[in-house]
Amino acid sequence: MRLLLMRRYTPRVTLGRLFLGNRQVSFIREAPKACCNPGLHCLEEGVYELEPVHTEEEGWRIRVGDRGWIRSKAPNQAPGSGELCPVSAYRADGTPLFTQLAFLKLMDELEPVWEKGEVVELQIVARTLPYSQPTCRIAACS
Repeated sequence: MRLLLMRRYTPRVTLGRLFLGNRQVSFIREAPKACCNPGLHCLEEGVYELEPVHTEEEGWRIRVGDRGWIRSKAPNQAPGSGELCPVSAYRADGTPLFTQLAFLKLMDELEPVWEKGEVVELQIVARTLPYSQPTCRIAACS
């Protein structure tokens, strides 16, 4: 099974939509692209294997390859480097809504697949930036 994350970059945050086939599962918020903030950045585009992980301290989360995590974060908490945070909806002012619910719905989709022993992958693709930032440290910031 393969999920598709279609994202777009902004200077402060990376926003995306997570799809299973043609159906949107949730919105995703991430840290900005590395060229916008080298200290706090989203995962590179590519294909990653997903694996469920449970700890007593953090509960359930999903490992994205060996470089990131899908986890629920409160609306007032910004995503860290390599974190993909599901969101059900946004308020008019851009505040994320129903973050825990979005993560639980994603787990409900993926749990039966993992129980069957199937591999779940995440493919991350992005739209190119409509402009070039002069402060970008990477030549192609798209």
